[in-house]
Amino acid sequence: MRPMKRLIALLLPLLAINGILAQEEESQVPYFQSSAFNVPRLGGWEDQSTDTVAQFYYSPANATIRTAMAPEEDILAAVRQDLRDLVGTALGDQIYDGKVNLADGTWRSLIFEPDEVTTISVMARKAGSQTAIISFVERDPALRTVLLTLAQADDSLEDASPEIARAAKIIAGIDMKYLAPVEITALLSGEWIIYEGDGFTAMGMVFGNDSYVALQEGAPGDLTALVEAYNRTLLGFFITPDNSGYLALALAAVFAILGGLILSFYWRWRHLRQELAMIARLQAE
Repeated sequence: MRPMKRLIALLLPLLAINGILAQEEESQVPYFQSSAFNVPRLGGWEDQSTDTVAQFYYSPANATIRTAMAPEEDILAAVRQDLRDLVGTALGDQIYDGKVNLADGTWRSLIFEPDEVTTISVMARKAGSQTAIISFVERDPALRTVLLTLAQADDSLEDASPEIARAAKIIAGIDMKYLAPVEITALLSGEWIIYEGDGFTAMGMVFGNDSYVALQEGAPGDLTALVEAYNRTLLGFFITPDNSGYLALALAAVFAILGGLILSFYWRWRHLRQELAMIARLQAE
């Protein structure tokens, strides 16, 4: 029994330390974590998340950022299925549809305007038999906000001006000559160049070989806060890795080591008993 007590005394502190480290890690990581994906939690936004959907609401702009996995491989069908309940109406046809290659795969950038008040910007990609969907839904009658990602036509450029011009023309029908550069602002997501025109604001950032673009029409709104939150979500998104095989292997190794220790203690205990018996016989003789 004494070797078993030593083993238990050795394991208990290790388990306690592991539990403390796990609690500290959980408290320090501001991430929404599900069995399928992970995204940053948005400070200053109302957390409306469930166990499987990360959803945050920003009341000043009546805007929602939602991240979900839809059990559908067809991207358009998955997007319509995921946003049906949130929007409360059919999305209709997309007003923009483009593809962009990011570090974690090929994403589809989609823009919908189901009614006069709602504008929906979506980034979606296939993830196995499912579809990962990151959506920005804005419902402000005084504003029209669009967020999209475009591949750079010339990756030697250090700013997103060409992609801003292309997006402004396609989405808003505005020529770049009516916009003037205002400033370059540094956000957590990167360095953004800002253009302004009559009732129009455009922002753009280069990340890798792609440009992240934001357009806003109407009364000046807090476009910077929306841009930062959406791109923090997009750039911080990652699929939860399936480590079940490694877990099974690690558990098997742990139990093998523990089994070896127990057998070693038992063999030593038995060997000592035999030696004690032999000593007792010798003393008796």
